[in-house]
Amino acid sequence: MINNHIENLSNYFKNKKVVIAYSGGLDSTVLLEFAMQNAKEVHAITVKSSLVPQDEQDFAVEYLEARNIQFKVLQLDPLQHPKVVNNDERRCYYCKKLIFESIIEESKNFKPDIIIEGSNTTDLSDYRPGLDAIKELKVNSPFLEFQISKSEIRGLAQILSLDIAEKPATTCLATRIPYGHMITEGKLEKIEAAEKIIKDAIPVSVLRVRDHGEIARIEVSAEDFEKFFDIQIRNSIKENLKELGFSYITLDISGYKQGSMNINIEGVENN
Repeated sequence: MINNHIENLSNYFKNKKVVIAYSGGLDSTVLLEFAMQNAKEVHAITVKSSLVPQDEQDFAVEYLEARNIQFKVLQLDPLQHPKVVNNDERRCYYCKKLIFESIIEESKNFKPDIIIEGSNTTDLSDYRPGLDAIKELKVNSPFLEFQISKSEIRGLAQILSLDIAEKPATTCLATRIPYGHMITEGKLEKIEAAEKIIKDAIPVSVLRVRDHGEIARIEVSAEDFEKFFDIQIRNSIKENLKELGFSYITLDISGYKQGSMNINIEGVENN
């Protein structure tokens, strides 16, 4: 199966001028590498905004510079858009539409044959209204077209000898805020700072700090629970997060679950 994916992706890019929406994540990095190896011309566009963790933005730019790839950084402020700030269940749709309309407009300078992004079949198992915007705008999603999952993308990354083959998935910071609660710059900064405090204190494979007002609900994988048992580390995390403005610091015993903020949406499975 992996060999079929390699052949399909290689042929997909052959002799094409490509613009890739590049986030610095595993999915878009694997697409970028296939494009670099097979396309006629490749331009990357990466987005800088308050919804994207700073370390992810930095990684994306550093990776593109290291590979000598032509790229453009788009400065966007989704918080200028009321439908994003109001944070209803379609927030991701409004945000993705804003982002990809901007990418499409910027792409006119390059006159590409295709504009691509990295959604994959594993994303279909979660509530992802942003995919509707991507389809409406006719942005190409090769991993969806060839039915490639996240685990298969990791396999492709290993074959490509990419250092980030095991890089955890990262979502925008707005996914840490419950629907119906307004998104503000202050909340995003607090969440990002909280996650940095925890990552600096202990190595975790995946991390989300969900902002429930006074409560910080920490999600990590079950195998990382024991890393919080050290009382000094735990107290340090607690005190630092309280300084950020959280009154109660909790570790979710259910463990990390993709899309855990979506459990009350009709049609979304609650495991």
